[in-house]
Amino acid sequence: MKLSIGNLPQTLTDDALEKLLSAYGKVEHLQIKRDKLTKVSLGYGTAEMADADAEKAIAGLNGKELEGKKIVVVNQEELTKAQNEAQKKKGSPAVAKPTFGRNQTSGGGNTGVQRRGGSRGS
Repeated sequence: MKLSIGNLPQTLTDDALEKLLSAYGKVEHLQIKRDKLTKVSLGYGTAEMADADAEKAIAGLNGKELEGKKIVVVNQEELTKAQNEAQKKKGSPAVAKPTFGRNQTSGGGNTGVQRRGGSRGS
């Protein structure tokens, strides 16, 4: 089972999180998401464990306080289903497409910037 783990302290390391989860069973894979440039923790991550072990980890760790923050541990599949249902209730598509500029009916390059005059520097 894949777990989503949120509200993690930024100082928490992969090893420390693995040690925390391994109290409930074998951790097959674990990753704390980090900023690409600074490598600072983004405060959430994922872990994979056997189903029975993952259920124990959810029961034991969800809401537990760690360095002053209550962490959230949930089944990622259930989280995804809940998010998709919430999107359906809103009546919007699951993936919102960003729009830039004034007119996006045709593709490519419309930034909404208007230039006046015929040449640069005049």
